[in-house]
Amino acid sequence: MRRLGSVAVAGLMSLIVLRGNVPHLQAQEDKRVENVFRANIRFVSVDVVAVDHSERPVSDLSQNDFTVIEDGKPQKLSSFAFHSQENESTATKPGPLLQAHVTTNRPELRHPDAPAIVLLLDGLNTASGDQIQVKQQMLRYLAAHYNPQFKIAVLTLSGELHILQDFTSDPQLLKAALERYRALIPAAARVGGERDVTETIQQMPIVSEHAGSVGTQSTLDPSVPRGNGGANATIAEKMAYQLQHFENEVQNFARDQRVSITLTALQNIARYMEGQKGRKSVLWFSAGFPITVSGFDAADLDTSRGYADQVRKTTDLLSEAHIAIYTIDARGLVGSKLGDITDPGLKGRIAGPELNRALETETYQRFNEEETMERVARDTGGQFFRDNDLVRAIEMSARDTSTYYLLGYYPTDRKWDGRFRKIQVKVNRPGVRLQYRSGYFANDPRDWRKAGGEDAMAAAMKTDPLIATEVLFFARALPPAAKSDLKVEFLVDPRTISFETASENQRYCNLQFEVQSFGQNGKLVKAEVQTAQAPLRPETFDRVQKQGIPMSMEIKLPPGHYNLKLGVRDNQTGLFGTAELQVDIPSS
Repeated sequence: MRRLGSVAVAGLMSLIVLRGNVPHLQAQEDKRVENVFRANIRFVSVDVVAVDHSERPVSDLSQNDFTVIEDGKPQKLSSFAFHSQENESTATKPGPLLQAHVTTNRPELRHPDAPAIVLLLDGLNTASGDQIQVKQQMLRYLAAHYNPQFKIAVLTLSGELHILQDFTSDPQLLKAALERYRALIPAAARVGGERDVTETIQQMPIVSEHAGSVGTQSTLDPSVPRGNGGANATIAEKMAYQLQHFENEVQNFARDQRVSITLTALQNIARYMEGQKGRKSVLWFSAGFPITVSGFDAADLDTSRGYADQVRKTTDLLSEAHIAIYTIDARGLVGSKLGDITDPGLKGRIAGPELNRALETETYQRFNEEETMERVARDTGGQFFRDNDLVRAIEMSARDTSTYYLLGYYPTDRKWDGRFRKIQVKVNRPGVRLQYRSGYFANDPRDWRKAGGEDAMAAAMKTDPLIATEVLFFARALPPAAKSDLKVEFLVDPRTISFETASENQRYCNLQFEVQSFGQNGKLVKAEVQTAQAPLRPETFDRVQKQGIPMSMEIKLPPGHYNLKLGVRDNQTGLFGTAELQVDIPSS
């Protein structure tokens, strides 16, 4: 551990850009952590979309028109603002050009300054044919409806997250990225655990109760749920129960992996978009996954699963970053596969009571998958589209991203017990419909390690293709002289970290800096981690508020070309930012 070092701030800032002015270190809009951190105070901000019966934005509401209720108790509004793209600059000019050997994760220097929308093509949970339909609709949208006042990024999800195109307002770049996209085989087919219901319903051999002989005809009524394999069950029922139990556990393991990958991807997207200004949108094209997994047989009930808590914690992170999810069922309006009598694949396989049970299972699964997508949308203040009408979904998300109200308050309940608190927003004007986040978890920011957050930044630097923007910074690494250590210099935006009140005349911060160096083969060569903390007197605190927080660290590397992954974490809240930088170490 070391105290914050003294970097020549003026020298670093002078090397930041080749054109344009160095951006003033402004606060991130709607930042979730107060600049001066106090354990018993938390500011909650809620972006609210207001539309009339014709789905047109309502733009003339005042603070007195709104009432915010948390867990049934009215809250006093401390801040109120109306954001409209019509009233703000819509210029999408590129930011200043960074000098060589300098990097940043500040969005305004990496992309056009415009409302941000992410298109997420989910190949992990969606059939290949449906992925192709989504791709074709996207290409049609770019050809006929594209609005250059927005910036769009295109991401794909398979076993991991991929960037097809980072944020851009150029439709040609988006079109080229989409044309490169090839449909992915969904997880259910790849991992071999989850299988389509039409492929798993077959006549099961039955064990005779006499002499263990095996027959080929079942003596059980297939419309009656199988027993639980208890003492009173027949040998046939016990065998059927054990086989079904094993099958369910295999499928559950595969599904657990799929859900974990999906929710981790959404969490990484939240960190990726956190630093963007204002309200953001993610359009998630997917067939989804069930929020609960159960069934009708005893083995189904014994191996049931529930993902509601994991989903809500993910939507809470998205809402805190002011990201609304617009979920689009990539399957569109489709009927039951089992009810299609023209499907030759079903002939001779399913009939009678087994068909009824299969139909019930398929309907239940589809309902659960849609419930998950609808809940994700509702909890973040977005919308769920059962049909895959891409144009309408993008238009709705663009409307909501460009016109909204921002309400802020300090909760009257200052007991941070980790429980979910429900938010209700009411308006006193008839005929106005509101969209907003459903609530938040009342977590103490200092408890971030309890949720396994200690390794989150290091893991993101190694595997996440998206940079994190919760903490913003500049960094540079000039090529060293021969046989010298590489020096990496950071300049952290102080308005994206927290300062604890150490005393009446001091502020205290605690940061972790990490450098990971990867060789040309993509393997980690060396990592360096340093923790820095400092109590700041008023005059020093005022200075770093204007200039930034400097830090310098060294790492010894052999000659070669390296991709540096850089990270800065606020150790009081667990929030972090990441960036990348290429560097060459000379041999002599």
